[in-house]
Amino acid sequence: MKKHFQQILVSEIRNKGQKAFLEAKVLIVGAGGLGTPLATYLATTGIGKIGIVDGDKVEITNLHRQFQYNEQDLGKLKAEVLAEKLKLLSPTTDFQVYPYFLDAQNITQIEDSYTVICDCTDNLKARLLLNKYVKQHQKPLIYGAARDWQGYISILHGENKIDLFDIFSETELQAEGENACSVAGIVSPYWAKK
Repeated sequence: MKKHFQQILVSEIRNKGQKAFLEAKVLIVGAGGLGTPLATYLATTGIGKIGIVDGDKVEITNLHRQFQYNEQDLGKLKAEVLAEKLKLLSPTTDFQVYPYFLDAQNITQIEDSYTVICDCTDNLKARLLLNKYVKQHQKPLIYGAARDWQGYISILHGENKIDLFDIFSETELQAEGENACSVAGIVSPYWAKK
């Protein structure tokens, strides 16, 4: 608790909130430009269990914005590298690594034990699968997306029961899927804030 002393001082957190963080089970799908900072901050906050799903390997083009990776990590699985580095920051967090892509066959085996799901993927098929799954299982989905200078974040299937299709049409989602970072480009958040 000493490590988290300053955040426990915050009136909305206190000891009760820190205990809730410790009991939380969060799944992050995508260990790239969104999943990397999210996993880092959740781990240092004291989240008890963090699952990381990603079948991608670290590439040189990731390094300008995915700050937990470096040139020594090139070719290694992102989910494994990220979990290893975060264990150094938060050794009490239970990290579960799923070094493969999310699909209809493995989604139920992975997600059953998590209470909050975070969509940090840039894969349209996985995004639609997550939206359908959390809707059926009544779990909150933190949706995030980024490309070029833009970013989106929303809570789906929470208290207000907002669905991904309440925000985007199927045509818009298809266009987003075809205009991913590898096509449209993306900048580091450092430059986006200037």
